[in-house]
Amino acid sequence: MAGGELEADFRQAGYDVPNKAYLPIGGELMLVRVLRALRGSSSIGEIRCVTPASAAALAPEIMQLCDALVEPGPDLISSALAGFAGLPDDERVIIAATDMPLLTPSAVDCFATLAAQTPCDVGYGFVERQAHDRLYPGVRHTWVRLREGTFCGGGMSVLRTRAAIQIEPVLRNFAEARKSPAKLASLFSPGLVLKVLMGQLSIAEVERRADQLTGLVCRGILCRDPEVAVNVDCLEDLRTVEALLRKTAS
Repeated sequence: MAGGELEADFRQAGYDVPNKAYLPIGGELMLVRVLRALRGSSSIGEIRCVTPASAAALAPEIMQLCDALVEPGPDLISSALAGFAGLPDDERVIIAATDMPLLTPSAVDCFATLAAQTPCDVGYGFVERQAHDRLYPGVRHTWVRLREGTFCGGGMSVLRTRAAIQIEPVLRNFAEARKSPAKLASLFSPGLVLKVLMGQLSIAEVERRADQLTGLVCRGILCRDPEVAVNVDCLEDLRTVEALLRKTAS
């Protein structure tokens, strides 16, 4: 998904692009980097890119790397739902954020394999901190301490088509709270909030409560590849990724 408007800190730094997916990183648009990883994966079939056609026209590589352009909606959830139009009800679809500039085909394949092995209507990718910091120490994230360890959310998830409309209200609440552990926990119950603060909440408890809230089977998908969590939310993140790419190239 590559919709929305460019955030103020990027504009103030002199970037003049439709939205952050079109930021240049390492000589290539961030959106192109993500599409190239998806296209290089052996697990991905049709690729629908949710982005304004007027923006995609600025980079011919985008149409070469995806199968269809879908006009985004007015917000994140509307845009996600637009990408499901016309798909079979039982189809499970991988949703990839377009601000994962370090994403690789192997990371996509790994997530797709884990998703296929996880019976669920909704699967949310997440990454464990120790595995992340071994490769990308110091990269900024919103970390949550659970009983099993410390984790952050990733930029890939899987969703069954028929579940998308059913959980739209819940998705909107989660989208608004996704960068705040306290807000996320408040969507569950006061008891779970306390457990989060104490680091005693388990992954299974989160999954059970998500099942209750949605009436669907919701599961976390622990990703082994930290690249699915290295995203660009602000100018600081962009500079961090640029430095990582320069270090890799040297």
